[in-house]
Amino acid sequence: MSKSDFSQNLLASSSKPQSAADKIPIIARHAVSERAKQTLNLIEKFVDEECIPADTVFHTQLGEGERRWSTYPPIIDDLKAKAKRLGLWNMFLPKNHFSQGAGFSNLEYGLMAEYLGRSRTASEATNCAAPDTGNMEVIAKYGTDAQKKEWLAPLLEGKIRSAFLMTEPDVASSDATNIRLTMRKEGNEYVLNGSKWWSSGAGDPRCKIYIVMGKSDPNNKDVYKQQSVILVPAGTKGITIKRMLSVYGYDDAPHGHAHISFKGVRVPASGMVLGEGRGFEIIQGRLGPGRIHHAMRAIGSAEKALEWMLARINDPAKKPFGKSLSEHGVILEWVAKSRIEIDAARLIVLNAAIKIDEKDAKSALKEIAQAKVLVPTMALTVIDRAVQCFGAAGICQDTPLANMWAQTRTLRIADGPDEVHLQQLGKNENKRGKEVREKLDRQMQAADALMRQYNMQPKAHLFAYFTSLTPTSTIQFHFKNPNTKPHIHIYTLTLISTTMSSNVLASRDVNASAPSPPKPTDAPKPKSMDYHRQVLQSRLDENKTQQTYISPSDTIMSPCTAKLSAYKSKHFLKAKPQSLFAKASSKNLATASSSGAENPFGAEEKEKSAEEKN
Repeated sequence: MSKSDFSQNLLASSSKPQSAADKIPIIARHAVSERAKQTLNLIEKFVDEECIPADTVFHTQLGEGERRWSTYPPIIDDLKAKAKRLGLWNMFLPKNHFSQGAGFSNLEYGLMAEYLGRSRTASEATNCAAPDTGNMEVIAKYGTDAQKKEWLAPLLEGKIRSAFLMTEPDVASSDATNIRLTMRKEGNEYVLNGSKWWSSGAGDPRCKIYIVMGKSDPNNKDVYKQQSVILVPAGTKGITIKRMLSVYGYDDAPHGHAHISFKGVRVPASGMVLGEGRGFEIIQGRLGPGRIHHAMRAIGSAEKALEWMLARINDPAKKPFGKSLSEHGVILEWVAKSRIEIDAARLIVLNAAIKIDEKDAKSALKEIAQAKVLVPTMALTVIDRAVQCFGAAGICQDTPLANMWAQTRTLRIADGPDEVHLQQLGKNENKRGKEVREKLDRQMQAADALMRQYNMQPKAHLFAYFTSLTPTSTIQFHFKNPNTKPHIHIYTLTLISTTMSSNVLASRDVNASAPSPPKPTDAPKPKSMDYHRQVLQSRLDENKTQQTYISPSDTIMSPCTAKLSAYKSKHFLKAKPQSLFAKASSKNLATASSSGAENPFGAEEKEKSAEEKN
């Protein structure tokens, strides 16, 4: 079957009414070629109908134990063959910077990467998997012809894989100037000593080349020229893979994340990339586009999570409390928020991709950082909502959600933690502070001029006052109440020791045309507590019936005390009410006495009376 027939059959098998090209945001559609739109449609069908079903087979073929690192699932080779026949190969290399790719822009590949991010196998099947994509870009952009022939050619063909080694376990690697792995030149070789971890891709048996960053000139006064990047063949003597690291319990076999040690590793000097001291330059050129690729794949994961969420909340077999989840609580709100957040994040990433296409990654540092920080956080939120909808099923292996969350969580650390990017973004944004203050000041001055032009009294500006406060400054706030006739409330506050007093010393209502408020020295001084006590005492003395001074606090009673006091006053000097038993006994005694009957208590009472007399 020819490539054209195979593509047409795959496209015809789809039952979805809206194609991937139709979903391209309108603001970016003009920058996407017709060829890229057709390829995007093809990728969507390839992922949905070939790769996602193959994911289950991939995990099953991995096997158990050490076998997970000694081989790889054969289904990958079958998917690669199909992808090549479809022309879905090496789409990641942008046409304006490289000649070895498929001829797409960063924007166009960004749209494609979103669909690749929905499947475990799709990126590798199209030879667009990390870290190979970034490593191929490094060699293609900075490598010599010999380096390209030895390493880039087989990588582009998908015959071998690679690993990127930068992070170290014993230093804060978020600051790359801390890198300790040494590169000491001896003759025509470099001797490497140190250790690296989170060396992604090093576990794959097809991994043949490491791209390693180390310190070649530790005494250089410029800390950003102490590092270099060198190509190291995997399996070189002195390299030891100490262990494979897991991500929240997932080992990501056969790709893996290795902890590797270098002890006296000798590498030909011809492996040096671009030259000594150019490490930072190379790394910045590599990580920029890579962050965009990660971000777009994360958007694909978020879209997949939303699909799983929709499937669960409309499952007719699972109706808690007699209703589908979509009829409960805030579930539909979660769906709506997820759609908004995914679409907004996509625009942030595409904006960065367009900026890179216009110039290069260095000119788009702000846009890349925005995407790098925003997208993983968004994707984690959407995936977490889907997990919550599934309940216990969402955190086990029965859905892909748990693994998707674990993989996405690493993106907040990989290629630089969010905090580093946020700090840089904040510093750059804060540089506008002086400019903004001057702009606001000009606007307020213009407003005052217009007020005077229209014969109106200029109002005091809070911003202007706070920029020129002194310890004795007085601030007047003017407020208009739209619910009543025009008038102004004027509050005069005084600063003491350059801090504003919380006490309002003067408050009054005046007409809008009233003269300026009195000076702080004319404001009435607050009366002391002794003054009020003297006034109260003098008033009490005027009342002749009241001979003693009673403090106002002495008459304050709680509600309970007040009720008891009232009750006592009401029943003062009154007979205590009798119980029903006492009333009955009294009535019986009175009846017996009137009838002449002997009082059963009479004898006892007489004896008591006689004793009292004696």
